[in-house]
Amino acid sequence: MTYNAEPTTLSLLSRLLELEFGESRLQHYGLFEGSSAAGKEAAAELISGQQRFAAELFSLVEKTDANAVVLIVGDTLLSLAQSLAASGKSVRWIGSKYLLNAADDALGDFQYAGGDFVASTTPASADFLILGGSIRYLDQMALLSKSRDLLGASGQLILFSEFLVDDSCIEYSALPNLSSFEQLAKRLGFEQLQKRDLSSSAQHTLELVRPLLEKHGARLAEEFAADAKLPARLHTEFAEMQDEFSSDRRGFFLCVLRRDSDPACEWADAEFGDMQSFRPFEVAKLFEQSFNVDFDEDLWNWKYSQGDGKCVVARLSKHSDIVAHYGGAPRKIIYFGESSMAIQPCDVMVHPSIRKQYGKGSLFFEVAATFLEREIGNTVNHLLGFGFPNQKTMNISTRLGLYEKTDDFIELVYPSSCFAADKGQDQAAIADYDPNEAASRAELNSLWVAMKEDYKEGVIGVRDAEYIQHRYVNHPFAKKKQYRCVIIREDDSADALAFAVLKEHDDGKLLMDLICPVAAMKPAISILKQELSKVEGGATLRLWVTNSGKDKVCIEGAIVNELGIEIPCNSWNPGPSAEVLYGAWWLTAGDMDFI
Repeated sequence: MTYNAEPTTLSLLSRLLELEFGESRLQHYGLFEGSSAAGKEAAAELISGQQRFAAELFSLVEKTDANAVVLIVGDTLLSLAQSLAASGKSVRWIGSKYLLNAADDALGDFQYAGGDFVASTTPASADFLILGGSIRYLDQMALLSKSRDLLGASGQLILFSEFLVDDSCIEYSALPNLSSFEQLAKRLGFEQLQKRDLSSSAQHTLELVRPLLEKHGARLAEEFAADAKLPARLHTEFAEMQDEFSSDRRGFFLCVLRRDSDPACEWADAEFGDMQSFRPFEVAKLFEQSFNVDFDEDLWNWKYSQGDGKCVVARLSKHSDIVAHYGGAPRKIIYFGESSMAIQPCDVMVHPSIRKQYGKGSLFFEVAATFLEREIGNTVNHLLGFGFPNQKTMNISTRLGLYEKTDDFIELVYPSSCFAADKGQDQAAIADYDPNEAASRAELNSLWVAMKEDYKEGVIGVRDAEYIQHRYVNHPFAKKKQYRCVIIREDDSADALAFAVLKEHDDGKLLMDLICPVAAMKPAISILKQELSKVEGGATLRLWVTNSGKDKVCIEGAIVNELGIEIPCNSWNPGPSAEVLYGAWWLTAGDMDFI
């Protein structure tokens, strides 16, 4: 047998057990609390522990109402579904259909309910739902929402999974954060009846599996694309998991949740969704009511489709209009010299009819907290959040514990008096950047490499040719020639001094971006202003920048204006603190998503 698909840990474990026992046995962790199986041969102890865990799940629903419908999700729980059906329970199972056989069809009230839990329509409702496996953190909202839809009043969700317990260090994990999971479950109208920490059993399961890997590793390597390094990678993965269990970073929990018949949260019945849950036109009206500007579908698609934007939306009921939206535009960054990711919250909207209060019971808070838990923090896809909220949103978010301030956004205005005639500047030149020319892209990338060296002690968004292509060349505003990208030189034959992006603004130009080493910033601005004066007379040059970067670009005579915009960071999830980030960002107008 040869497997062509990229193997997952679960598929490898399944095959490993098949090689040992002649069939694919249970694939979840075992239960060894109070077990008398210690000292048995590893394989026998492993099976005994898995059977004990299955028996524990069986006991949670065995004594329930005989008419109760039990929905069981996952290939690893097929044998549990069969056992419950054989005991007379009304069972619906979701999993891989090829695992079924004729004996399953003969079971009294056993029904196959499809292969995709979230997309399933059968059954319409259930009294008990058993969901097992390692849940990826971005999947938990869809899984909990679907569970809530299926469970009637006081219906119970029995869920077991690995969770991230300690998120104090900057280290990505696909596992859901336990604290965030519990908050989301409460937000969606569940109350927790039971939470059992079975981490020691999970760790012992891994100890028992590893000898099987020694025994069958060569066969696995042969079957899975002849990958000789596969056993070593699995050993490493299992060892890392064991280390995380030992250090209490990772935990394995059995949770029993119940639909709360009287939830404290006013919005417990609201439907939450992500980018895949709606089409752009569904948010257009809310956008126009929130910002009093026309909805620009091209700009929306640039930000969310082309730019891989993220969001959380809320509806009051399943098929009603969207009444809240909290979006974000991802951004590659350099974080104190290391490559990382940030996201810029944007398009924060709540329908005027329910925009009555902004406390911790408000829909704004529920949507914002859910977004931050999903998208920003030490262990998720984006380490940092940053943005340019209006003062009202900033004040509310700070009061609710969602944001903290890290800097102010200011404007520098460069009047002509700033720029005395400078010998040699007559030879200075600016030339339009050609994104289709390899030499131009290479010059830009060289300037970016030099620039980021000066920001090893701070935070800056990546400004390479790929980013410039997306931000300015592909931006919908570029169709109206709103941006001019130029290379600045001290003379026609000199190497590039800086890259700049200009945009029409009020009575002159707004310097959207300036890419060069810090030492070249003031000379580049001076050249740029002199050239603009030659071509456009007294055109005013302006630059928006974080206050901490003012000294790098403040030429004598420049006017500094407050913009009334504070730069926030996430304070809801564990992540780099406001103290660490205060004054660390270099941001310009080009880092804003909407101008």
